[in-house]
Amino acid sequence: MIVSHAKKFIFVKTRKTSGTSMEVSLSQVCGPDDIITPISFEDELVRLDMGGTLPQNYAGLGEQRYRDMIKARKMKFLRARRRGKFFNHMPAVAIREHVGKKTYDDYFTFSIERHPYEKVASHIYYHARGKKNWSFDKELERVLKKKYYVNYPTYSDGEKPIVDFIVNFDNMQEDLTTLGDRLEFDIVAHYPQTKHEFRTNRRPASELLSQKVKDQIYKNCRIEFDAMGYER
Repeated sequence: MIVSHAKKFIFVKTRKTSGTSMEVSLSQVCGPDDIITPISFEDELVRLDMGGTLPQNYAGLGEQRYRDMIKARKMKFLRARRRGKFFNHMPAVAIREHVGKKTYDDYFTFSIERHPYEKVASHIYYHARGKKNWSFDKELERVLKKKYYVNYPTYSDGEKPIVDFIVNFDNMQEDLTTLGDRLEFDIVAHYPQTKHEFRTNRRPASELLSQKVKDQIYKNCRIEFDAMGYER
């Protein structure tokens, strides 16, 4: 999650939508007063190598030491990455509360969304990473139970989106170009690929999921289907 006072934008980060790559890219134009929340240690190193601004102004206590450990590439200090007032995947409603409604309304707010079926598949392979013997059905059951794939509460007020623009993952190149024009920054040229190596089966998620499962996903993500015009 990023609040940029320098560029007057707020990025609301969703799950399994290339949000970390977006953060790494945007952090390259952030100023010293901007709010940047932590990401995984491996991705912090990507951000460091690309010249992005490291986590700042999200918690206060412990931030400088954490940044020093990133620069020293010492992963053992990962536990010190404290969750502060601002945090990863922070809902837009909560961001608005903390920065104030006027600032939230004045800044350009945006997020990213992806077809719910694809998010479910992405979650399955992400949670199965590193496991030698794992079951697709068991991981699917876990994802469905936890509702990891439901993103609309992050960028909506529970009924409708409260961000100015939603990047469509399926139209990423064009939407990133549009977003870059709006922010006056070439996002595409500074956009890394993170967390993309976990999914081994690249078949469309609609072919991996049963109709019963797809019906359940639709029921839980109807706002997403309606807002983005996704096909069932």
